Amino acid sequence: MPPKKKGKGKGKKKGKKKKKDDVELTIEDKYKQTIHQIESLKDHLAYRKELARRSQAASEEWKARMKSAQDDLQTHHLDQKDITSDMTRQYKTMQTEMGLRVHQLEGELQRVKLQLSSTEQELKKTKEAKERITKEKDQKIEELQAKIDSMELSYEGVLHDALDNMMAKVDAARDSWQEQATKIHEHNKKLLLEFGLNPLDI
Repeated sequence: MPPKKKGKGKGKKKGKKKKKDDVELTIEDKYKQTIHQIESLKDHLAYRKELARRSQAASEEWKARMKSAQDDLQTHHLDQKDITSDMTRQYKTMQTEMGLRVHQLEGELQRVKLQLSSTEQELKKTKEAKERITKEKDQKIEELQAKIDSMELSYEGVLHDALDNMMAKVDAARDSWQEQATKIHEHNKKLLLEFGLNPLDI
């Protein structure tokens, strides 16, 4: 089975985002892309293994066919010796070519294994980075929540103090107004009495 082609990445979404969202999105995309690369490399590795197996099977088949041909030729006349020599030459040529092909496939298989190992290491680093960012974000949220709670308590105390001060000022103003009203009332009463008027008659 041929290796799977890598899918095209989705276009970047337009619009501004917060810096933390960009970091989170990049890690997530990188994580998904790494998973996809690993799957592709695994498929490619399986494909190369299958090619090596087929090459080895073809080599064994040719060996069996050559041995059978040699056994048959031994029973024929000496004039068929040239045919045997030609078949032997073809077999050796084919064996050399197949040996080179198997060697090439084994080398490529080793390179794919190294690439897979490197990709797995990259995936591990990506997971660690994602966990670290998530942990830092959660810690930051907790710190902000603690600050908000502290500010709420501070504002509540300030509000109570302001209300208490306002009530004290209102009470003082009310007492002052009552005192002034009493003085004005007494003054007016005195003036009425001077004019010979009884304030109760008015």
